[in-house]
Amino acid sequence: MTLAQLKKLTQDKLLKIYNINESRSIFHLLLEEFLGIDTVNFHINSEKKISSNSLKLFNQKVSLIEKEVPVQYVIGYVKIEGLKILVDKSVLIPRPETIDLCKWIIQEKLNDKQILDIGTGSGLVSLYLKKHSKNCTIHAWDNSKNALRIAIKNADQNNLDVNFNNIDILKNQSIKTKFDLIVSNPPYVNKKEKDSISNLVKKNEPDEAIFVDSKDDLLFYKAIIRFSKSHLNVNGIVYFECHKERINQVRNLLIINKFTDIEIKKDSFGIDRMIKAKNYGYA
Repeated sequence: MTLAQLKKLTQDKLLKIYNINESRSIFHLLLEEFLGIDTVNFHINSEKKISSNSLKLFNQKVSLIEKEVPVQYVIGYVKIEGLKILVDKSVLIPRPETIDLCKWIIQEKLNDKQILDIGTGSGLVSLYLKKHSKNCTIHAWDNSKNALRIAIKNADQNNLDVNFNNIDILKNQSIKTKFDLIVSNPPYVNKKEKDSISNLVKKNEPDEAIFVDSKDDLLFYKAIIRFSKSHLNVNGIVYFECHKERINQVRNLLIINKFTDIEIKKDSFGIDRMIKAKNYGYA
């Protein structure tokens, strides 16, 4: 079988799940990762025959895609904004809107700050902020030891220093450190909404990082706002990524807790997704 024939066969299989552009992109990602053939060399050598061993390996990976395993998990990492982020089913796949949040945050002067990332997952947010700040100490918490295992590997391979800890924000914490900035992308999807979530997400990504296992959709936001009120320095800022339909409820929580300078920002898809607020230290 030639490379050109393999591309047609693979795309025909993937079109059951993905559109033509996505199928083409996935084919080339798999080809480069597992057979070492980039897009340029594919076009130069499209009539080249593939060895039986290479074909077997490639088809094994395609069969995972056909079973609705995201290509990021099949490859095992995502390259995003100059970072190589390892991923497996213990962490969420990085999404563009989270990078939008990071880019918004670094508009602050992040010099000599104490920064806390609550629910770090793969470590993407904490690593991005470390890379784009100066002399800042970054703390990153998660209640999943498996997620922290991945986050620590990501810090090591990107040569970035982050203080990771296995801490559950829903439990009482005797934390003495004060922070200048707290950021979180907590679980915010109600389990009742699970049927509306794509199979790629609900069959693969960790439920505990997506869904709120409670009747209170704002459970994590309430806990993080309470914590921020007592653990942010005066003029410290809290940032959240939010469900588009609950962002105004989060805004109201911040108002009730006497946070000020509240701002909502759209993500790159034009959806109200991010919110920030300042702690002036009011009792």
